[in-house]
Amino acid sequence: MEMHNPMVVKAGRGAAGIAALVMGAVFGISTANAAALDTTYKTANPGQVKKLLGEDSGKVSGKNVVYSGKTVHVVAAMVLPGFPFPSFEVHDKKDPTLVIPAGATVDFTVINTNKGFSHSFQITTLKPPFPVMPKITPVAGTGFIPQVAGGTFHYATFTWTPKAGTYHYICTIPGHAATGMNGEIVVK
Repeated sequence: MEMHNPMVVKAGRGAAGIAALVMGAVFGISTANAAALDTTYKTANPGQVKKLLGEDSGKVSGKNVVYSGKTVHVVAAMVLPGFPFPSFEVHDKKDPTLVIPAGATVDFTVINTNKGFSHSFQITTLKPPFPVMPKITPVAGTGFIPQVAGGTFHYATFTWTPKAGTYHYICTIPGHAATGMNGEIVVK
């Protein structure tokens, strides 16, 4: 999933498209370049969510999740039972630092298990603290991933090949990154 501007909302058909337009009007999110943001997402049932979580290729080391190899798979969930809202969980760690080898191809799967909110997962070079309404230029990430509906979980996938450096992953829903829905990615 290619990202160009996280503050551009693609207005689709039905309630989701109307909600995107309302968010744009209320929060000042631009719709001028709507085609630039792909909000395509997939759906899963609870059994598929468990399977997807098991596909993460990292290993826990203290407060970090460390990855190795030329291709790694990061699976992040928003917000699993037992974790505080708002947060991302990777390998049962709340907002961990992800340590990724430079030059690796990183396949991300981001699952929204929250019944109350849509979320996003965007990677930026902007450092915390994050404002209530973060305006970032992402280096990679997802559009808005819808909340759970009728027992169906929504998730998005994207691929990123990072250069060495420090990045941060955040949810750009107003207030989420500012209140803790963010973490660090170290590529070395």
